[in-house]
Amino acid sequence: MRIYELCLIMHNDTTEEQQDQVLQAIAEIIARHSGSVLKTEKWGKKNFKYVIKKQSKGHYCFLVFEAAAEALKEIERSIMYNESILRYNFIRLEKFVDTSSEPVSAESTAETKDVVEPETEDVTEPETVETEQAAATQE
Repeated sequence: MRIYELCLIMHNDTTEEQQDQVLQAIAEIIARHSGSVLKTEKWGKKNFKYVIKKQSKGHYCFLVFEAAAEALKEIERSIMYNESILRYNFIRLEKFVDTSSEPVSAESTAETKDVVEPETEDVTEPETVETEQAAATQE
């Protein structure tokens, strides 16, 4: 079985309950094909860069799941008949890394800042520069 990411853009007027029903229906299809849902994210309502089916906003949802190729065909068929879904996209992932489970500590961010900051170079002192300019004008 392979790992896939599914991005759904739902209609502006869909409620949380309707979104959960759609995601649950997709999860059931995946389970029927002996797959599993690894991660579900809801990003909420976002503005579109361009109008999609006369809508300028929509709800973004993401699913990361492991399933066989036959499950994709059935999921796509159920998505096509659902009028609340404006756009969808499947992406096959090579591997899944759950970054949300790893807490970011203050020490790791401090170490990163030390590495990222560039070192300052030595700058000649202003007295030396003035002396050289004065010597050049005297000649």
